[in-house]
Amino acid sequence: MKSIRLAALSTAAMLALPLAAHAQSATPWQGFYAGLNAGGIFSSTSTSRGLSGSGAGFTGGVQGGYNWMLGPVMLGGEIDFQGSTETSSLSGGPGFVNSTEAIPWYSTMRARVGYPVGRVMPYVTGGAVWGNQTVSGYNTSNGATFGSSNNFWTYTFGAGVEGQVAQGWTAKLEYLWIGSPRDDERSIGNVVRVGLNYHF
Repeated sequence: MKSIRLAALSTAAMLALPLAAHAQSATPWQGFYAGLNAGGIFSSTSTSRGLSGSGAGFTGGVQGGYNWMLGPVMLGGEIDFQGSTETSSLSGGPGFVNSTEAIPWYSTMRARVGYPVGRVMPYVTGGAVWGNQTVSGYNTSNGATFGSSNNFWTYTFGAGVEGQVAQGWTAKLEYLWIGSPRDDERSIGNVVRVGLNYHF
C-alpha cells in the first residue's frame, strides 16, 4: 500500500511540473521586476520673466515595479530614480539675463497599462515626478549673479513597448513627456530611453 501511495504521489508530481511550468510561461509579465535604463532628456523652456531657451543631456538610472494580469490586460506600478546631465541655457528678460537651469536628478512614480501580444507588450504610462532643479546666472546690465536650488513635484505621461528577450528578461523602449518643474515657467521635458528588466 505504501509503495502504491509513493507511486501515485510521484506520478502526480511529474504531471504537476509541466502544468506549473506552462502556467508560469502563460503569464510571464505577472509579478515583481527590476532593472536599469539609459537615454536622453530634451527640454524647451520659457519663463514669465521673458527668458527662453532649450537644453539636452543624458539620463540614466534604475527602476522597479509590479505587474498584475487582469485577463488579457496588464496593470502595473513602477518607480524609478534617475541621474541627469540635462542643462538649459536661458537668456532674455529685463537687463538681459543669462542663466543656466539643470535637473541633476529626478524620480517618477507611474501607473502602467499594457496589452501583451505574444512576447511583446505595448503600454501607456503616467504619474508624478519628484526632482531637483538648480538655477544660476547673471544680469549683464549690472553684473549681479544669482543662484538657487529647489525640489519640485510635477507630472508625466507617455508610452512604450516592452519585449521578452530571454527567460526572465525583457527590454523596453519608452517615451515620457514631463511637465514644468516651476509655476513661473513653461517647460516641456522629453525623455527617450531604453531599459532592461529582470522578472522575479
